[in-house]
Amino acid sequence: MIVSIFALGACGGSGGTNQSSVDSDSGSVESLADTSAGKAAAPEAADAAAPRQAVVKASIISTGSVALSAKDVGKTRTQVQQISDRYAGQVTEQETSDSDDDGPSHARMVLRIPSKSFDDAMADLEDTATLVDSTTTSTDVTTEVVDTEVRVKNARTSIERIRTLLSRAEAIGDVIAIESELARREADLNSLLAQQAALENQTSLSTITVSIDRSGPGGSSEDDPGFLAGLSAGWDALGDSARVLAVALGAVIPWTPVILLVLASLWLLSRRRRQAAGPMAGPVPATGPAEE
Repeated sequence: MIVSIFALGACGGSGGTNQSSVDSDSGSVESLADTSAGKAAAPEAADAAAPRQAVVKASIISTGSVALSAKDVGKTRTQVQQISDRYAGQVTEQETSDSDDDGPSHARMVLRIPSKSFDDAMADLEDTATLVDSTTTSTDVTTEVVDTEVRVKNARTSIERIRTLLSRAEAIGDVIAIESELARREADLNSLLAQQAALENQTSLSTITVSIDRSGPGGSSEDDPGFLAGLSAGWDALGDSARVLAVALGAVIPWTPVILLVLASLWLLSRRRRQAAGPMAGPVPATGPAEE
């Protein structure tokens, strides 16, 4: 097949018989490229197989999830941002839910941290607040990475050979066929490059999802176990009772004059009734034995 392409230029000035022979021997460009690539790529395939037998750096995709509980969600969220900055990471997603005037009640953050700092970043995040749950997942994609690299190299080599054939082709039919095959192989190469870039992104940067929920009334007992937890809970209960008492007093005080006036009126009325009933009641006759 290769001979037919070269014959295209060598026999261009010959007769119609030679041209017919060239046309009949041209065949498929894909078979031509594959045959040419197969013969010339044998040494390269052997060279490409050698690195696989050598020590290959492992390619790991690491993901983590950390669930935290904290009294101050906003403060903990800031600390998570500082940890991300410390390891040259970035926050790619962030969600915050506000419930009342006490600040945010929930926050969710997605961090992209360099893979080499994944374990250290996870440890720091777990110590940021009360740890509720922590999970990590690691996937070894070393074989996929090496295979993609080899396929990209072979695709580029094949494209260079097809371009060489295109530069030597003279017949319009051969040029069209070779250009079509070149376009197909370039599309395959672009797809491989996209896969390679995705693997590079996933292996170089780890993803950590951080979820922060505001702790309830009993949350302090988890942060400070023992006597301090009881003392803190007692102070909280005292503060709640004081607030309830203050609200009750605030509601009663405006009614105090009215209540006092009603009580004074009842007392005066009761006193007058006792005074009015006093003179009407005569002395109670003494009882004793009858005189004979």
